Amino acid sequence: MGREAIEGDGNFVVILYRVDRTMTESNIYGEASKDGIRYYPPIELRVVLILNEPENKGYNPNGGVRYLQDGKLVFAIYNQQLEELETNISYGDYIGYPVTESEVRYFSVVDDDAVAFDNKQTIMGYKTAYRTITCASVDSSEFTGL
Repeated sequence: MGREAIEGDGNFVVILYRVDRTMTESNIYGEASKDGIRYYPPIELRVVLILNEPENKGYNPNGGVRYLQDGKLVFAIYNQQLEELETNISYGDYIGYPVTESEVRYFSVVDDDAVAFDNKQTIMGYKTAYRTITCASVDSSEFTGL
């Protein structure tokens, strides 16, 4: 019933840009250059979404120069949906969230909730049903989609 409500009635879609870690070119320290990162084809995911309030930060300690940064994007997704799509979400992958018909905001996965064996996220304490993914906003110079 939960999947039917989220995937059928819910209207929240995010786009997963998985990093292809085997094809990505990296240096001796495992760091990839901006142009060396390779991605799998994007995948649309139906999720339960929370977009936290933006953070108003200052470049200077006295607060003279300020900027407004998008808040964290947090979403829950059923493991069964990921299994059916034969995909996974990992730390460092990118998520696109369409905020309007013509604008997409991009985020990077900072917590993939890969080990979630607590009572809240299991089916009667037996098997994990869903994961809660936390993402931080990224600058347009880091990622702008494919």
